[in-house]
Amino acid sequence: MLQDIRYAVRTMNQHPWFTAAIIGTLALGIGVNTTVFTLVNAVLFKPLPFPGGDRIVMVHATLPTEPNGNMSVSYPDLQDFRQAATSFERLEAYYGFAANLTESGNPPERYRGARITSGLFELLRVQPVLGRALTASDEKAGAESVILLGYGVWKDRYGRDPNIIGRTVRVNDTPAAIVGVMPEGFKFPQNEDIWRNVTTEEQLEKRNNRSFLIVGKLKPGQTIGGAQSELAIVATRLQQQFPDSHKNYGVAVRTFHEVMNGGPIRLVFLLLMGAVAFVLLIACANVANMLLGRALARRREISIRVAMGASRGRILRQLLVESVLLAFIGGAVGLLLSQSAVDAFSKAVENVGKPYWIQFEMDYTVFAYFAGVSLVSGILFGLVPALQATRIDLNDALKEGSKASGGRRSGYFSGALVVFQFTLAVVLLTAAGLMIRSFLNAQQEFANVRGEKVLHARINLPASRYATPESRRQFYENLLSRAAAIPGANEVATVSNIPGSGTGLDRFEIEGQPIPEHENRPVAGVITSSPGYYSLLGMALIQGRDFTASEGLPGKEAIIISREFATKFFSQVNPIGRKIRFFDDQRAPKPWMTIVAIAPDIRMSDPGRAQRGPVAAIPYNATSQNGMALMMRTAGDSTALTSALRREVQQLDGELPLFDVNTLEGKMQRNYWHLRVFGTLFLAFAVIAMGMAAVGIYAVIAHATGQRTREIGVRLALGAGPASIIGLVLQRGLAQIGIGMTLGLTAAYFLCRLMATLLLKVSPSDPFTFGIVGVTLSLAGLAACLIPARRASRLDPLEALRQE
Repeated sequence: MLQDIRYAVRTMNQHPWFTAAIIGTLALGIGVNTTVFTLVNAVLFKPLPFPGGDRIVMVHATLPTEPNGNMSVSYPDLQDFRQAATSFERLEAYYGFAANLTESGNPPERYRGARITSGLFELLRVQPVLGRALTASDEKAGAESVILLGYGVWKDRYGRDPNIIGRTVRVNDTPAAIVGVMPEGFKFPQNEDIWRNVTTEEQLEKRNNRSFLIVGKLKPGQTIGGAQSELAIVATRLQQQFPDSHKNYGVAVRTFHEVMNGGPIRLVFLLLMGAVAFVLLIACANVANMLLGRALARRREISIRVAMGASRGRILRQLLVESVLLAFIGGAVGLLLSQSAVDAFSKAVENVGKPYWIQFEMDYTVFAYFAGVSLVSGILFGLVPALQATRIDLNDALKEGSKASGGRRSGYFSGALVVFQFTLAVVLLTAAGLMIRSFLNAQQEFANVRGEKVLHARINLPASRYATPESRRQFYENLLSRAAAIPGANEVATVSNIPGSGTGLDRFEIEGQPIPEHENRPVAGVITSSPGYYSLLGMALIQGRDFTASEGLPGKEAIIISREFATKFFSQVNPIGRKIRFFDDQRAPKPWMTIVAIAPDIRMSDPGRAQRGPVAAIPYNATSQNGMALMMRTAGDSTALTSALRREVQQLDGELPLFDVNTLEGKMQRNYWHLRVFGTLFLAFAVIAMGMAAVGIYAVIAHATGQRTREIGVRLALGAGPASIIGLVLQRGLAQIGIGMTLGLTAAYFLCRLMATLLLKVSPSDPFTFGIVGVTLSLAGLAACLIPARRASRLDPLEALRQE
């Protein structure tokens, strides 16, 4: 084997450019595969970073009407599962909440929090770095409220004060004692900074109060299927005992990754794996064609070896060692490229809310995958050329001046590889085109909203201090006037839901068109806004006027409808002055509201979801919601006014935190970051594939043309013109391109349907995208064929006839 390796190295040194071409091709193919597997491994496969992390699972309720939903469970159900389950070491639970942390001497801040059962950190085998963890007594009825801080909160808010333990703070206006600080970087289950104990309360004891997500840890040797069967018995018993709250109630045990990263997330990463597998296959086909041409040139060398007694198996081993060595060298270069690509992807998604335990980094699993891919690739692209090279006729091969031709079989195989490359390239480029079109459509959805130089921040008024609509209205009126007075602020407004963040859906009816059946009444997305909201977004009202400061109060009900609303329900009449009314959750009608304006359409749902109804805006005075978004259009850098806005809020209420601070443009871009990032990845893979396919067909046509040099010389000597020679050479290449294009477009038509849930306003069989892909690849293939064709048409007949 060492002798084979030494000989392979000498062979590579003798042909450095040929070797470099193969290594470069494999570096791209293996590099992108290693990159994407690193991402997929982190998101879908890598165990959680805790002792026994591979045995941590999630337990959730199921209903036949929501087969793909991960439903929460009630606290009493958790207790029943705990008592009956023998497959688990522990069953613990949590639910998330927004934690407003306030105390004297520190400004209020809002954190992401979780209420947890007492044994959750014990299940994870994680202990605080300061203070204590929760105990069973913290979960009992009447227990005092206690919290554990994340390391970041302890460091940033308290300056790593070791005397923080025992201090009483207020969490959402409830006193709680700090009992511990968790290790640096720990933010389980997703990105929490504060953990509060769950105590047995009257509300939690209700069976229909399903708030908790259950985290379980299987005992060694136990399987998910066994645990599922065990808990299913409990679920069946609960159906019988509580038919009102547990009708058709089921339970499911799934891996942590399936629950947290299922659905579209799982689909897009698996599609990426499929895409890079195509890239690797194209790379292997390219290298196989290169080695096939090289093998034909080495027929005389191999014939001498056979004549001297070498067996076919011995020569096959030598050639496969060369191909595997090339694969590992190319893979090593690809591994370096992969590390850079992983770092770039990690930076691109660091602020999109990914769970903290997802770390995009290479580990032993990735290295094992890299080694396996390199080995399989070396065998895959080396085996057929090696078999072809060792299938020789000694008598013919050793004749001086014999043609180094591989016959029709090698020509057919090279052509088949080109067709294969183009087929895969068409599928990849089509998928990339669909993703890019979705991204462009997503941008266009918010094109009429001027989000630049707009500061966005949210405020949530606690019900304990703002119990009446009048108190809430007064607060926001005061805040708007104070914010408007900040130097650099041009316009200010409040709204319940910013573009792309969704809306509440309410049923309504139009005056004079009563609909008795509640289910048959149309629905509309409803937002609450202050006067000046549309102006701040840079949108002029199509018809009518803006709200006044007093509208929304009893007797002054008003509403602004969108263009879509007006077109859909008032196509034959002018809607200004007409009245509509909504219905509450008990189906009781609310007051009639007069339409005062028609506004441009704004997309309220994120690009990944269909908008379920037209949008209408009602004045803030009509609802007086607790939570609102404050927006401020500024003359310069909007984020520079964050501190000033925070001070104004503190002067109105010293215990009220300002949170979710960002530019409006940044908030809207988060709605379609996945289309941008993954669309870019698909496009990069498709461009690589297209380049490899073009190079592949160039190499095949150039080699085939070289083999026909004498024939071309004869044709030229007999009077053939350059055009006929070009046509002769192009004939084979265009046929291969045509077959590959037909097969690729057909495959793309079916395979791209897997992407349907990821696309926005574009069909998986979009004819425009398919047409652009067909034209682009046809031109690339034609250009690759024209180079050797034009070279052949310029041959000197005398020089060509002297060949061989």
